[in-house]
Amino acid sequence: MSNRMRLTPRTLSNELTLDEVLARLAAHPPVEGLAVFGSRARQGNSPVSDYDLLILVSRLPIGIFQMLTHIDGRMADVVFVTNDLADQTLAGSPVPADTNAGRFLLKMQTAQIVYDASGRLAQAQALARAAGGAEVSLSPPDFAGEYSAWFWANHGLYHIQRMVQSDDPVYLTAVDLMLLGGLGDILRVNFRARHWPWEGEKAAIRRLQDYDPAYLRLLRECLAAGDRIEKVRLYEKLVAEALAPLGGLWRLGLTAVVADPPAETPAQLDTALQFWESLLSPITWRGETSA
Repeated sequence: MSNRMRLTPRTLSNELTLDEVLARLAAHPPVEGLAVFGSRARQGNSPVSDYDLLILVSRLPIGIFQMLTHIDGRMADVVFVTNDLADQTLAGSPVPADTNAGRFLLKMQTAQIVYDASGRLAQAQALARAAGGAEVSLSPPDFAGEYSAWFWANHGLYHIQRMVQSDDPVYLTAVDLMLLGGLGDILRVNFRARHWPWEGEKAAIRRLQDYDPAYLRLLRECLAAGDRIEKVRLYEKLVAEALAPLGGLWRLGLTAVVADPPAETPAQLDTALQFWESLLSPITWRGETSA
């Protein structure tokens, strides 16, 4: 099999226990901190749980966002954080939740620190837990992000509702595919609209269990629906509830626009919409607007 995409077919860590891996990592000078996060840090692991490991390093040979490996025969997700990123986070200024700095803070809120030579992980954990949660250190979503979520969720629903009326199997298969992707996407939109941090599907389900069980019931009902028309109806309810804080559902006859680059203010979108309306205004042959 070609290895053109680059991987290590049989990694050394697969032959070691988690404790052995942690001990070897801590012995290397570039490694300044180690923390276990996820289900194992919460003591909620099961036979299907993976390992989630955060490694604080003084330097990296190239930028590494995330790595999947194996430890002791079990899948492991490894996140690298550099001292520079940690120091940026510890500076105290709010950081967006959907950045590496924001994700670092969210992970440290519940992480179990294993090794912390520089003390940065303990400082980050204290910051993440301040005032009862990591959200206090995160900046609110920007207008561009919220508008994009509102536009594309509406856009997808609009097309699903249009195509599900067809008896063409091509259209209907496309609807099924769009619903599969849309259900995961709308859960993220729901969290963005409510300014909840996104930490993955399992964490999202747990948060819904605690704070919005009705939405979770609706989501599960939609996932289980076998009839396509019923699934679309339930999906529309999920979208409507998710978008309620942002602007709600589109109605027939409207115009909406996405700017390039993304608009940072509503006024920029108003300009685009006014331009569209101006293009439809009647004009004379000399370019003057007719009465």
